[in-house]
Amino acid sequence: MTVAPVPGVAATGRQPSRSRRPGRPGRLRWLGTLLTTPAWLLLLGAVAVPLAVAGYASLTDESLSSVGPAEVVGAENFSREVLHGGFWHSLRVTVIIMAASLAVQIPIGYVLARALVRPLRGRAVFRTAITLPMMLTPVAVGLMWRFLSDPDLGLTRVAASAFGDSSPVNLLASQFGALALVVGVNSWINIPFVTLILLAGLLSVDEALLESAAVDGAGWWQVERYVRLPMIAPVLGVCCVLRAAADYRMFDLVYTVTRGGPGDATLNLSMLAYQQSMVNFEIGRACAIAVAMAVLALPAYWLFTKVTRP
Repeated sequence: MTVAPVPGVAATGRQPSRSRRPGRPGRLRWLGTLLTTPAWLLLLGAVAVPLAVAGYASLTDESLSSVGPAEVVGAENFSREVLHGGFWHSLRVTVIIMAASLAVQIPIGYVLARALVRPLRGRAVFRTAITLPMMLTPVAVGLMWRFLSDPDLGLTRVAASAFGDSSPVNLLASQFGALALVVGVNSWINIPFVTLILLAGLLSVDEALLESAAVDGAGWWQVERYVRLPMIAPVLGVCCVLRAAADYRMFDLVYTVTRGGPGDATLNLSMLAYQQSMVNFEIGRACAIAVAMAVLALPAYWLFTKVTRP
């Protein structure tokens, strides 16, 4: 039995080649690139240009107290400030503040988020009230807590008087107390942010998975450890990276609460750059500190891209 040839089909049985046209995804990709180009140009001007200026200034002896033109000194500023200055002490202080803040904010934020997920009475009111610290500026919060921690007029004086002690603890005069105060104020203002981020992650968890785990005999801790936490791990990672990046460059709270003291106990990297630029008027050295901070922040950017990658 012979089969009649199909019109338009070659003797080999292959379909004739057709001219390919650009598909819709390709056109959307080019359209997206075109629409985001102005934003990229604005970002380039707002970030790359200041970094380039700071990089050049870090190689000079630019100073606000000098009248003559700045001269190129090469890596001298990096040698003085980064290698032989107080940079590594300020880096250690910065890491301590970052680690302690994350250790406080993430667990408390998770507990609050878990409480807000449950259908409790007044949950909407509590969700609104918990965001109030986020509405305040860090400078106002820092000044408020500095007044509250004053040994003569603050809460420590009231607490000491309530227990019959006439010598209240001066947190601002103690190295550990000053660090604890900075971490506490930083956590007080940022725990609502962590709570909202983790709440969004918890609301996206499929309830069917939780019910299946409970039916299989999993207890409360097993459900949290093996179901909820793995499901919100990407959200938790993004939250940790965002908070660590913010604490890494934190300046306003440290400046308003402790001024970097007592001594250099809370002198983080941002305060060190501020002292060199606005107190000592050494712009070149301050730019060297800023460039070193930017270089050390590159691994955090790489980690953020890994965590947020779909």
